[in-house]
Amino acid sequence: MLKKIIVPVLCMLLLLLSACTENKEEAEAHQKPVEIQPETVKIARNSELTIVPLYTPYQKYLKASLKTDDPEMDKKYYAKYVLSYIDEIGEQEKFSTADLKGNFMLQSTSYEQELLNRIDTLMKQHDKIKEVITENYIAAHKILPKKKSTIFIVPSNSDFPTMSESLAGVTGAAYKDAFVLYLDQTFDKNVLAYTIAHEYHHLILHDTPDFKISSVLKSVIVEGKADAFADRIVKGVSPPWDVPMDNTTKKHVAGLVNNYETTFNDVTFGNEQKDIPRWSNYILGRDILNHYLKSNPNLSIKEWTYKDEHEILKDYKYQNILE
Repeated sequence: MLKKIIVPVLCMLLLLLSACTENKEEAEAHQKPVEIQPETVKIARNSELTIVPLYTPYQKYLKASLKTDDPEMDKKYYAKYVLSYIDEIGEQEKFSTADLKGNFMLQSTSYEQELLNRIDTLMKQHDKIKEVITENYIAAHKILPKKKSTIFIVPSNSDFPTMSESLAGVTGAAYKDAFVLYLDQTFDKNVLAYTIAHEYHHLILHDTPDFKISSVLKSVIVEGKADAFADRIVKGVSPPWDVPMDNTTKKHVAGLVNNYETTFNDVTFGNEQKDIPRWSNYILGRDILNHYLKSNPNLSIKEWTYKDEHEILKDYKYQNILE
């Protein structure tokens, strides 16, 4: 009789211990941070794209930063965990990271917890983000092939909320063989697709010998070309910077550009003192390219991609002012 009682009790104890162990393991696994590693996607026989999410380096920096109230230590942690990691990728993929790391959005933040929360949300959306990137990169690559590229995914910095809000949660910046996507958790999928195509065109121009955006006019033409390319890759999407500008303002901005009375920041972010609207380089560039392509409908994308600004400006209504 005693045996009959003891055996079931022992079995129940073993089952309880097993369940507790499983629950503990599940809890520990849940607490363990998920790392999303860089991934290289084969685009064609001799072409590939490396997608590098910076979620984990940012998490390491932010968790260290939350333990201190010292802004100087925040910067050191950012350099240690984020910027050094970017350098590692650059060395691995064989491209320079100096200009890339100089972007004003790549810096420590005073909104640590908010940024950690944003990263958690972006990580949950990573498969969708990767899908949009890959699909539109491949579409762009089919038109203008490129051997190798790297795309960094960076959570947008809360110290610059107007940048993210005005661009539907997506900001891009291109360099030689790499570009950076700054994403808010509420990013617009269509704008992300458009930005991929737009920045891809910048990558192509960066491959031309001695390419350099040496003037505001050059910037205007380069942005116009990138939009004209993106319009043909991502159909039916209007980017946030595609806003109307009256002819009087266009003529005014063109005059300032010609007289070297404006800067890159003026035409990108606007300057009230000079009556320059935000996104003027995009708006003017789009207007110039639309005119040129309507006048030359038989040119291929590859042909007009490499045309210089003087050829692109031919017969444009403000050609005399800009030249």
